[in-house]
Amino acid sequence: MPSASLLVNLLSALFIPFVFGETEIRFAGQTEFVVNETSTTVIRLVIERIGDPANVTAIVSLYGDDTGDFFDTYAAAFIPVGETNRTVYIAVCDDDLPEPDETFIFHLTLQKPSANVKLGWPRTVTVTILSNDNAFGIISFNMSLLHRLALISRLDNDYIDDEVHEPRGRNESVPLTLIREKGTYGMVTVTFEVEGGPNPPEEDLSPVKGNITVPPGRGTVVYNLTVLDDEVPENDEVFLIQLKSVEGGAEINTSRSSVEIIIKKNDSPVRFIQSVYLVPEEDHILTIPVVRGKDDKGNMIGSDEYEISISYVVITGNSTAHAQQNIDFIDLQPNTTIVFPPFIYESHLKFQIVDDAIPEIAESFHVMLLKDTLQGDAVLLVPSVVQVTIKPNDKPYGVLSFSSILFEKTVIIDEDTTSRFEEITVVRNGGTHGNISVNWVLTRNSSDPSPVTADIRPSSGVLHFAQGQMLASIPLTVVDDDLPEEAEAYLLQILPHTVRGGAEVSEPAELLFYIQDSDDVYGLITFFPAENQKIKSSPGERYLSLSFKRLGGTKGDVNMFYSALYIPAGDVDPLRAKDGILNISRRSSLIFPEQKTQVTIKLPLRNDAFLQNGAHFLVQLENLELVNIVPPIPPISPRFGKIRNISLVVTPDIANGEIGFTSNLPIILHEPEDFAAEVVCIPLHRDGTDGQATVYWSLKPSGFNSKAVTLDDIGPFNGSVVFLSGQSNTTINITVKADDIPEMNETVTLSLDRVNVENQVLKSGYTSRDLIILENDDPGGIFEFSPASRGPYIIKLDEHYWVVLSSHGEWKSKLGSATVVNITILKNDDPHGIIEFVSDDLIVTINESKGDNTYSAVYGVIRNRGNFGDVNVSWVVSPDFTQDVFPVQGTIFFGDQEFSKNITIYSLPDEVNVTHMTLSFFV
Repeated sequence: MPSASLLVNLLSALFIPFVFGETEIRFAGQTEFVVNETSTTVIRLVIERIGDPANVTAIVSLYGDDTGDFFDTYAAAFIPVGETNRTVYIAVCDDDLPEPDETFIFHLTLQKPSANVKLGWPRTVTVTILSNDNAFGIISFNMSLLHRLALISRLDNDYIDDEVHEPRGRNESVPLTLIREKGTYGMVTVTFEVEGGPNPPEEDLSPVKGNITVPPGRGTVVYNLTVLDDEVPENDEVFLIQLKSVEGGAEINTSRSSVEIIIKKNDSPVRFIQSVYLVPEEDHILTIPVVRGKDDKGNMIGSDEYEISISYVVITGNSTAHAQQNIDFIDLQPNTTIVFPPFIYESHLKFQIVDDAIPEIAESFHVMLLKDTLQGDAVLLVPSVVQVTIKPNDKPYGVLSFSSILFEKTVIIDEDTTSRFEEITVVRNGGTHGNISVNWVLTRNSSDPSPVTADIRPSSGVLHFAQGQMLASIPLTVVDDDLPEEAEAYLLQILPHTVRGGAEVSEPAELLFYIQDSDDVYGLITFFPAENQKIKSSPGERYLSLSFKRLGGTKGDVNMFYSALYIPAGDVDPLRAKDGILNISRRSSLIFPEQKTQVTIKLPLRNDAFLQNGAHFLVQLENLELVNIVPPIPPISPRFGKIRNISLVVTPDIANGEIGFTSNLPIILHEPEDFAAEVVCIPLHRDGTDGQATVYWSLKPSGFNSKAVTLDDIGPFNGSVVFLSGQSNTTINITVKADDIPEMNETVTLSLDRVNVENQVLKSGYTSRDLIILENDDPGGIFEFSPASRGPYIIKLDEHYWVVLSSHGEWKSKLGSATVVNITILKNDDPHGIIEFVSDDLIVTINESKGDNTYSAVYGVIRNRGNFGDVNVSWVVSPDFTQDVFPVQGTIFFGDQEFSKNITIYSLPDEVNVTHMTLSFFV
C-alpha cells in the first residue's frame, strides 16, 4: 500500500502540467525507506534534472526538529549542465536510546529558484527507522527484591524466597516483582507458568499459569501469587515460576526468567494407629499408641521440627455396655494433653484394666483426640477415635454379640462373585451351658424403600446355640441380577428381647455391612472398535482420533487418565518414546459425563513434527476416578476392559518423507556421439509420502581434473525437484553435452543439499552420487605403422597373421589407417597366450562401502606367451551368494596383441555385522 506522502506526490504530479522550455528538479528512484538503526545504515537519494539543461543546486533537508537520528539533516547537490542527476547520502546515527518506530520526511528545495527552474514530483522522501535498542523493554524477575522479601519472610515465619511455609488457617500472598529494563514503550504482556511438585502446583499455589501486564511507561510490576492452606500432610515441594513468553515487542531476560519456591513440609498428621482394641478383663495395662508425622504405611510425611500438642477425652456411657472410668479401667496419664517434641513421632496412652468378680458383658469406652485443641503445624486424621472393648466375663450362659473380627475391617459382599455368604458370626462369650437362641433382623441402612429381599435373603431368622457351642453364623443368600447398582448398606441386628435360655445380648449387637457395587454401575471403560482409532492427516491438520466406550452402568462423571506416546520405527517400547510430536503432554485425561456411553477425542500433532514410516503411537489407559460421587466403600467400578493399550502404526501415506538416491554407487556416463546432448535421469525415492516437498540439489566437479569440468560438458550445476503429496519417486535430469575436445575421465558429484520443509529429511548415506564421464575424443592421440614398415612380411610358414596396432593401458588411444602388418608364421608356443592373474597382490583387503564411501579391489590379469587373436576369458566370484560384492561374474576380452586387463570388484553396503570374509576369484 503506498504511503500518504507518496500518494500526495502522485496526485500533485497529476495536476501540474509539464511546461516546455523549463527545467524540472525532482527525486528519482526510491522515495520511501524502512531501515534499521545501525552504524552502517546509509540512505541513497538520487536527484535528477529533466527538461532544458541548466546549472542547478538542489537542497535536501529534514522536515521538523533535528532529533539526532541522522548525522546530517542537510545536503546540497550541484547538477551541472553536462549531467542529469546527482546522488546524496544520508547516514543514520546509531545511538543507545530505546526508540519505537520513527518516520522522518526530507524535502527537496532549490538553492536559488528561478523562473525557468521548477521543483517537480516527487519532491519528498520518507525514511522510517524501526524500533531499536529494546524499545519495548527486557522483562525479568527482580532478584534483589525477592531476596529482600525472603529476609522479611524468615522473620514473620510466613514464606521464604527459596523456602516458603504454607500458611495455617488462611491463604498467603507471595509478591513477584517484574522489572522492565531498557525501553518502556507500549503495553507488554508476559505469560508465566508454575511447574514442579511432586504434587500438582494448583493444590498449593494459585494461579499456576497466567498473564502479567506491564503498562506503557512502567518499569516494575508486582504480581501476587497465593500460597494455599490445604490441610494436607506434605513433604518439601519445589516449584519453579517460569516466564514463558512475552507479547508487545519486549524480550525475556533468560538469565533471570525463573524463580524457585520451596514450600517446606507441613501439616504433620496426628492419629491413632488403630481404631478398635478388644481386651480381656485382666489386671494389665493397655497401651494405645498415638503417632505424628507418619502416613498409614509408616512413611514419614509432614513437618517434624516443631513441637505439637493435642488433648484427648475419655468417653463412657451409662449402660451396661459401657465401661466405667475408675471402676472398669483407670486413666494413668497425669493430664489429658499429649505433647510431641521436635522429631518425636510416637506417644502412648496407658490405661489400667481392672479385674473384678462381677459378671459382665462386653464393655467399651472411647478415647477421642480433640481437633480444636491441636497446637502447632499439624492436622488430625482418622482414626482419631479409639474404641476399647473389655470382653464379656463372668456369665455362665453366655453373652451374645457379633464377633469382634467382623469389626476389624468393613464387611463387604460382592454380588457379582458371591451367591451365599456365611461369614457373619455371632459369638457366645462367658459360659456355654444350655441351649440358647436369639432372633435377628436385616434392614436397609438407607432411604431405599424397596424390600431387603430384592437384594439379599432372608430378612430375619432365629439363631440357635447348642450347649457348649460358642459360634454360630447367619447364612445369607445374595440375589444375583443384571442391574448395575451402587454399593448399598444393610444393618443386621440381634434382638436382645428375643434371647432364650438365660443368655444375654451384649454390644456389638448391630453389624453394618455392604453389598458391593455391581455390574459395573460406574462403567467399564474400553477402546471403541479398533477401526475408530486412527491417525488422521489433511493439509490443514494432523491428529490422532481416539474413541472410548463406557459399558455397563453410566452412573456419575468419570475422569479417565491416559498417556499417548510417539515411538520411532523399531520396538514398540515406551522407553524409546520421543517428545515433540504430539501437541499435548504425554499424560492427559478426559471426562465421561453421566449417562454418556461414548467419547471421541482428537490429539493434535505438531505441524513441524516428522512422522517416520513404521513409527507407532502408543496409547495406554492408566487409571480412572469418580468425579462427583464418593461411595461409602471403595468401588469395583469404574474399571478398564481387558485391552488397556493400542498401537497405531504410521503408514507411508501418513509418514513424512525421508528422501535420498536409490543407490550411492558411481554412475558411468558417455559423451554423446550422434547427438549434441543427452539427458540422464537419476532416480530419487521418498520413504513416506505425506505432504509436498521441494529438494534442492547441486552438481560439483571433483577428482584430479575437476578444473576441466565446465557447463559445456554437463549441466545444470544446481536445481530442484518437487515431490507432490502421495508421490514417492521422481528423477533429477542431468544433460551430458558433446564436443570435439579430447578429454580424460571427468567426475562430478551430484549432492542433495536441503529440503524446503522441516518435516521432510534427507536419507543419511544416500545424499550424493558420483557421475563419471568416460574419456572421449582420443585424449591419448592416434597411432599407426609408418609407410616403410607396413609389409606384408612372409617367413616361409603356413599361417597368416597380422601385426596390429591397438590401444591399451589406462587411457585410450586413437589409431590411424595403417594399423595392420601381414605376417605368415607357423603356429607355435601358445600363440594365443596363457591367461593368468598377475602374481603380485593376489590377496586384497577392502572395507565395506558405507554411505558416500565406496571401496573396491583391482586384480590384474595378464596374457603371457602369444598375444595373437581375440580371446574371451570368463571369471566368477566364489561364493557368489553373500551379496557383499558386485559384480560376481563377467568376461574379459583380449583383442589381438592385448596382454593386460583389470578386474574391478566393489564392496556393497549392508547392515550385517561381519568381522572378516574371504572371497575367491576364478578365470
